[in-house]
Amino acid sequence: MTDLTPEGTVRRMFDALNARDYPRAAGAIAEDCQWESIATGSTHRGPSPIVAGLREFVTAFPDWHVELDHVFASGDVAVVEWDTSGTFQNEFRGKPPNGRKFHRRGCAVAVVQGGKIVRYRDYYDRATLLQQLDLLDLL
Repeated sequence: MTDLTPEGTVRRMFDALNARDYPRAAGAIAEDCQWESIATGSTHRGPSPIVAGLREFVTAFPDWHVELDHVFASGDVAVVEWDTSGTFQNEFRGKPPNGRKFHRRGCAVAVVQGGKIVRYRDYYDRATLLQQLDLLDLL
């Protein structure tokens, strides 16, 4: 039986991303979901553009993996503290791969209704990520 709680929904999405199961990841995201990257100032709506962005990142960093350090839920909100890493092995945002590794930690706040993420805000230090990858010109 699928866990439709906020914690279960968020865990299901991250498990699917680690498995590169993009249809299953998209299944955890509501059609009208507002997905915000606070670090980049970008917002996407709906599972298709959200999953496309995640897929673009994983293509550039094929060994990308995320660990959920903590998940706290109250009501319809789940807060996730995550830890992720990867190696720059394929083109990213027009930049050729350089083999550099990154490690970053962050936090996300997800609002979940009916087993779907309806709003997601991701917080992390973008400058540190890009510095590790020698890509500060992307700031």
